[in-house]
Amino acid sequence: MATNYDDARLTRAQAESLVAVTEPWLSCDDCFEQVDTFVDGLISDGRGPDEPLRVHLARCPACYEEAETLVSLAADDAGLDEDLALESFRRSVTTPS
Repeated sequence: MATNYDDARLTRAQAESLVAVTEPWLSCDDCFEQVDTFVDGLISDGRGPDEPLRVHLARCPACYEEAETLVSLAADDAGLDEDLALESFRRSVTTPS
C-alpha cells in the first residue's frame, strides 16, 4: 500500500522544532543526571535551570514530560500547590535566562 505524502502536514510546533536552536547541546543522559537537582532547586527556592538544561527540556518532549512528573511529585511531597509548581516549571523552561 502506497502512502500519499502530499497530504502530510506539519503542525506549527513540529515545524518550529525542526528549526529550533539546540545550542548549547545537552544529551538526554546528561539531562537525566541534572533534572533532580534542578527540580529540587525549583521547588525549594524557585531557581531555574541552567541554559543547556533549559534548552534541552524545551526541545525534548520525553525529558520535558519526565521533568514535569518530577515537579508534580516534588510539589506534592513539599506540600506545595502542584499547579503553581508546574506553572513555574513551564515558565522557567520557556523563558531564556
